[in-house]
Amino acid sequence: MTAEDGFWSNLPSVILMEIFSYLSRADKINASSACKNWRSALYHPSFWQSIHFKAKTKDQSSVSRTRYLTSCFAKNLRSATISFDSMDQMCVKEAARVLQKLCDNENLRRLYLIPSHCRFECPGRGDDRKNFIEKNVMKSLQTLVQRSRRLEALSLGCSEDLACYSGPVLSLLSQHQSGSLRCLKMASVKDDPDDYLLSDLDPTLFRSFKMLQVLSLDYDYVNDNLLNVLGDIGLVSFIIHVHGIEDTHPGTTNAAWNSFAQRSPRCELQLTLIHSYDAIEVLHSDILKPKMPLTHLKAFFCEQLNFRALQYISSWYVNSLRSLWLVDSIQSPSCHCLVSMSLDGPAPPDPLVMIAWQCTKLEELVLIGYKYYDQYLIAIARLRGETLQRLDIAAQDILFESELLHSGSLQLEVSEAIGKSWTPLADSELHDVIHNPTAGDSDEFILPLLLQEPGM
Repeated sequence: MTAEDGFWSNLPSVILMEIFSYLSRADKINASSACKNWRSALYHPSFWQSIHFKAKTKDQSSVSRTRYLTSCFAKNLRSATISFDSMDQMCVKEAARVLQKLCDNENLRRLYLIPSHCRFECPGRGDDRKNFIEKNVMKSLQTLVQRSRRLEALSLGCSEDLACYSGPVLSLLSQHQSGSLRCLKMASVKDDPDDYLLSDLDPTLFRSFKMLQVLSLDYDYVNDNLLNVLGDIGLVSFIIHVHGIEDTHPGTTNAAWNSFAQRSPRCELQLTLIHSYDAIEVLHSDILKPKMPLTHLKAFFCEQLNFRALQYISSWYVNSLRSLWLVDSIQSPSCHCLVSMSLDGPAPPDPLVMIAWQCTKLEELVLIGYKYYDQYLIAIARLRGETLQRLDIAAQDILFESELLHSGSLQLEVSEAIGKSWTPLADSELHDVIHNPTAGDSDEFILPLLLQEPGM
């Protein structure tokens, strides 16, 4: 070893930490092979404040890697994300093991769960399955909430199995984390939108959360009383998932939304309908209200559209709507033309064109599973211009009104209008469940989209 080699291997720890602080994680790993001291520096807790743990069926090494990272850093993390294949018992057990290890970390501030599906494949059935979740998942979550000195964010990963415990979780959070919690995501995806359990959730508990900015809940818990409580918090983002609607659900009033919007002027409302076969039919009458601060509306696999709701959107949310998603399976028997061209006279106004014209902040439009005419796409592109950041439609869903028009000319027209290259989605870009509702699992399409929303 030369004198120069000895110098680099014996740098004071303060200087070595400073050097490593400027490196990316990949560069830190490469630098750690220089010598023993540099290898030790790699494992300094300050460089592992945020870790994404993974337990994936298709990645056999992910479990061993997760166990190693857990043993080294679980007690010092500030932020933990746990991704796992929730239909694989081994991966569910591994995710539960990570949660148990995190319970000893008083400094954990952010915890995000990212399951592959809304339900967990657990050992046993019935009460055995419930006992496993309560003992191995919920008990750890409750302990973590109680021990953390300053929990700032918690996401239950849109899990139906965990959403059943929303009431107890909220109660614990109000007792132990009301002064620090900024993001709370308890909205879920349901395996059967017409048959699911609800938790007893006391809306008055939200009064204690003075720092809360991002909240997601299922529509089942949303009513005027909740809006009255949330109006005083000052939310920035309110995300609501709609599934089935009980006959006894009181709904919300326009007056309550008006009061909420006035008291929370910065709040953006994201409304997502998921397999909402009944709710989509009453979207215009029972759910949408003119004074909602609606910025994002998504409808996933509802098997129909509500044309009156689309008409209301173009007049009610002209200054707020930024994103609209209408997604269904292409082979769904209920999918049809969004609006048919009239052969006997002027065509009725297309609701999406009207939205593009009236909603001046619209940046994103995704239409999959519904036939749509090329001329309307061109109209939307011209109306929104370069402000339109995303325009998605499957190539096979586009109908050409004239034989003179073809895919190439459509792509050119739209590209020129929005100021960037545009092409419709090819079949290879579509998820299996988009091609055929029985060919894939909608969770695999929906959850990645929902779990990347703001606050994650």
